[in-house]
Amino acid sequence: MELQQTGIWILCGVLLSFCLIGIFKSGHPVKALLLSAGSGVAALFAVSLLQQSAGPLLPVNEVTLGVSAVGGVPGVILLLCARLILG
Repeated sequence: MELQQTGIWILCGVLLSFCLIGIFKSGHPVKALLLSAGSGVAALFAVSLLQQSAGPLLPVNEVTLGVSAVGGVPGVILLLCARLILG
């Protein structure tokens, strides 16, 4: 179990690095960061609204908001995948 969690954390770090590299390679990093954070939070709330009929899969709390704001839409997808893998 601990090996799985270590692998998930490594995957999170790699994906976060790719997101930050993409943001800083754009011509306007602040604008790209704000758009990425806004789209990630919007995706998290959209998933939250859609899953009300299917059952609670992804709670909206400080951790999920932080990951979705930093990672954007890929961060929300990563949260969903981690929730499905870890149960």
